[in-house]
Amino acid sequence: LRQTWNDPRLAFSHYLYDIVENNIDSLTVGVDYLQKLWKPDTFFPNEKKSYFHITTTHNSFLRIYPNGNVFTSQRLTVTAICNMKLHLFPMDSQKCKLEIESLYIADGYSVLDIVYFFNNSKNPVSKSEFVLPQFVLIDTQVASRNVVLSSGNYSRLTCAFLFKRNIGFYIIQVYLPSILIVVISWVSFWLNRDATPARVALSVLTILTMTTLTATTNASMPKVSYVKSIDIFLGVSFVMVFSSLLEFAAVGYISKRIKLIERKQKDLHRKLPSTAPDCFYTMPSATNDTIIPLYHPFYSSRDKNSILYNGGEIKPPVILKKGECQCPIPPPSPLPAIHAEETSKEEYMILFCVIRPNKIDKYSRSIFPLVNNS
Repeated sequence: LRQTWNDPRLAFSHYLYDIVENNIDSLTVGVDYLQKLWKPDTFFPNEKKSYFHITTTHNSFLRIYPNGNVFTSQRLTVTAICNMKLHLFPMDSQKCKLEIESLYIADGYSVLDIVYFFNNSKNPVSKSEFVLPQFVLIDTQVASRNVVLSSGNYSRLTCAFLFKRNIGFYIIQVYLPSILIVVISWVSFWLNRDATPARVALSVLTILTMTTLTATTNASMPKVSYVKSIDIFLGVSFVMVFSSLLEFAAVGYISKRIKLIERKQKDLHRKLPSTAPDCFYTMPSATNDTIIPLYHPFYSSRDKNSILYNGGEIKPPVILKKGECQCPIPPPSPLPAIHAEETSKEEYMILFCVIRPNKIDKYSRSIFPLVNNS
């Protein structure tokens, strides 16, 4: 911190008129002498903490010029408050300010007593080569203004530093691992849908890894109540990983449902009787008094003791056509079974043709990358 002010009481140019060789340009004295002189009580309003460098001695000096100008230089480190806006984190730029003002509490120096201004208007802030781990200094801006407080008007200098965050660290530690985890979760779409242990283990592992990565990333960032850019990226990545697990759950349920319907179809076909028997029914025939031994009805037209005896007349055999039945009791109607068969078949066609499991895996291989890239 370098400060210059004019104190006419310290001018000594009129004492040099009688000296023949006037080669004294300035007087450099010890810093201890500064305590005996008047000086502006400069402080930093937005300071959080600061300290002077005193190794191996106090890093400051005092110089007095013949016209009464006083020049001081002090080496100190100041940690100032910077209100950052992290909506675009980590692709954000921050503007931090360092303010300089007179400590009006002690002496009450208002704009009528002290006016601060930058001595060199072209390059008021000098900087050396330095490297910050997360930021790059883009530009510096200075301004001088008067602030109105409850105790009066005061002069204040403001130096604004424009920083741009270096995103390289977050690309290596956050973005690339998240992208790889999401891609690994898509590998389950190429696995056999019957390989349940492999697909479940892969999906659960990627979800746990994504959760750990999100927690460790948020632990190293400021606790803010609004959503940051990196939060949106990690949230979308987590949703994609979790969606791959839901996709396998849908495929597993539909596959199980189709197998159940197919099993019911087989059982239904096994229980239904044949509706068109391939056989002919004939009435027995006989010659004269010979009766077929396999045919012994209780009431017969060939039995003389039966009331149905027709005098031995032989009638031609009765041949039933295919599908005809002259039973006194009609067979049970198969309509309910056929109706159940048609209903289950319709459900089977909807599940198997419209949302076939292998089609879900096939479409997921293209839909998931497109949604993630958009």
